[in-house]
Amino acid sequence: MNIPHLSTDFITAIGVASALALRGKRKRSLSTSGAISAFAVGFIRLYAGKRGILLIVFYQLGSLASKYGAEKKEKLDAGAASGDSERNHQQVLGCSLIGALLALTHTILCGEEKTVSFTRHPLECLLTCAIVAHDSTCLADTLASELGILSRSPPRLITTLRKVPPGTNGAVSWGGLIWSAVGGALI
Repeated sequence: MNIPHLSTDFITAIGVASALALRGKRKRSLSTSGAISAFAVGFIRLYAGKRGILLIVFYQLGSLASKYGAEKKEKLDAGAASGDSERNHQQVLGCSLIGALLALTHTILCGEEKTVSFTRHPLECLLTCAIVAHDSTCLADTLASELGILSRSPPRLITTLRKVPPGTNGAVSWGGLIWSAVGGALI
């Protein structure tokens, strides 16, 4: 079993994960269970390697998107005003557990991160691509939901293409689609 350095990597992962979880709790974007879960996921992702920075990018951009236009979102859809709501462990793990498990699997089976080379390190590359794809999908979904609701174009239900009110589950607007692409590309 190959596991990275215990000293610097361990201390850095503990420190950054603690700081982010405490910040989320203090700003009331995380409940107590959400902060504990965020710490655990953050520690795993950051201890597993430098690509754990993607989780921080997702967290920061997702938090900004949640707060942006909160008053207008609340008027459009009471459930969309997530800028003031605390995320619990279910919401945190729903968006990050798979990425954490992939990073942990990479660490256990492959050891330290390597340069992406499918010919020299096929398993490492497969797991790395899975982690990046997961994070990309999560940020795309978050930006589509949090910023798409502010779109000037009416959302349409994906099953019937019928126009529906903003905030309807299963609906997408042009603005949401664009923000989804931006979120995916940023990761």
